[in-house]
Amino acid sequence: MRTESNGATGPVSDRPPDPTPAPDFSVFMNGLVVDAKGYLLAEKEHLTLQATEKAAVLLSRVVRHTAMLVMLAATLLFLNLALALYLGELLGSLPLGFVIVAGSYLLLLGGFLLWWSQGGRDRFVIDRINDLDRDED
Repeated sequence: MRTESNGATGPVSDRPPDPTPAPDFSVFMNGLVVDAKGYLLAEKEHLTLQATEKAAVLLSRVVRHTAMLVMLAATLLFLNLALALYLGELLGSLPLGFVIVAGSYLLLLGGFLLWWSQGGRDRFVIDRINDLDRDED
């Protein structure tokens, strides 16, 4: 062991030197910045995937509902034509059958407009919002 008498410079310690250097604050900050950038990129990708999923679900619903609406409209058209022809034949005048069917639709339209103006619109919109909220759960 070296001492001051045989050429040692400074006090001699029995402890071994510390193998871990003192932490560098710039290394910590660089790591923090890298982690924050990684988190932000992952969050951006996650939000993009969520938006894509919601758009795909919405588009599939729109396509499905549109197809059902077209089929329903075609069915109703042919049923109304058949009803008008039947009533016209029954009453002896084809135009009268079409007038009766058209008049029944005007009565239905009047009832709908009355319901719509008496608060039906608000209930309809609130029900749609509640449906969207239930779909997210």
